[in-house]
Amino acid sequence: MRKSYKGILLGLLLAVIYTACIPEGAEYVDELDIVYTNYSEDFNFTSQNTYSVPDRVIKITGDEIDGEEGFEPEFIDPVYSATIIASIRSNMNALGYREVDKSANPDLIILPSALQTDQVFFYYDWWYWNWYYPGWGFGWGWYYPGYFPPQVSRVRTGTVFLQMTQPSGISASDKIPVVWSGIMNGLLEGSRDQIATRITNGINQAFNQSPYLAK
Repeated sequence: MRKSYKGILLGLLLAVIYTACIPEGAEYVDELDIVYTNYSEDFNFTSQNTYSVPDRVIKITGDEIDGEEGFEPEFIDPVYSATIIASIRSNMNALGYREVDKSANPDLIILPSALQTDQVFFYYDWWYWNWYYPGWGFGWGWYYPGYFPPQVSRVRTGTVFLQMTQPSGISASDKIPVVWSGIMNGLLEGSRDQIATRITNGINQAFNQSPYLAK
């Protein structure tokens, strides 16, 4: 399955335009950070108890890939992966969820990825997650019940994406529901310390502006 994002989220565009209109512009790259979240209003988050998250973060290159059994994609720098995953765990644990192994049938699986190229259109299909999502065969993919993710035609290098999926909610057409998503735009720029701080702040903000996730 190929998931394409076309067009651009109006809020992101207006924020960038507003920043560009500030006299002399932004002085620091973190002043351009934008956090966007969306979710399924019909999904009952309070009834979910466990979650799982990979120990690595996929690098989206925009290149078409052909998955096969045992396929693994590229991953971002382990230093940045550790910060992203630690931030996810910290927030999920604070909300009252308990982390379990992917083999323990978690209620939720959170899939982090990062775009490390700057282009007009991008996609990443289900093969990217074939190495982590157990037990799924050819033809499965994502769907967004009750909402649609942001329409993105251009994102800055280093944008971080989070997809919260519900494995047990697979549809008759072999689609796994994505019940919450977050985009942190342009976080993998600057020094390592700056990047770590911005990643943590961005992911914290994504969870802070999603109070419906709390149990």
